[in-house]
Amino acid sequence: MAHLRDADPYDLIYSVSGVPFTDPRRLLPALANGLRPGGRFVFSALHTNSHGIGPSACVVARPEVLRLPGTKQEHLVHMWVLAPQLWEDLLVEHGLILESVTAMDAVQPDSAVSYRLYAARRPKRVPSRPRISEPPPPNRHSGSA
Repeated sequence: MAHLRDADPYDLIYSVSGVPFTDPRRLLPALANGLRPGGRFVFSALHTNSHGIGPSACVVARPEVLRLPGTKQEHLVHMWVLAPQLWEDLLVEHGLILESVTAMDAVQPDSAVSYRLYAARRPKRVPSRPRISEPPPPNRHSGSA
């Protein structure tokens, strides 16, 4: 996010499975500001994990198990595994237009893993919202009462 804040805007920003590891309410403002008007943002995100658990209906991180290729070692990580409508809502909220969502399902018949490939763009005509120099404040999650 600091790099996007300091760098010249890009024509294209893409991420292969990296976006879901950062709170989208912090990441998407930096990405939107890091794109030139007309620039594109393309990213892939987990949709259904290997246990068949689909996307969340709210914008919260959840624990997922990450297995590195070639090893059996498991790492517990927290990811934002969101329904496509939530991703679209977040993109629009930060000034981006969702152009397409493509399903990418595992080719193995016994695997439930599914990803989505999102393609968005920053409109050429940008509202009068100026580029910001500071990232948004971190979210504070409080326990439920």
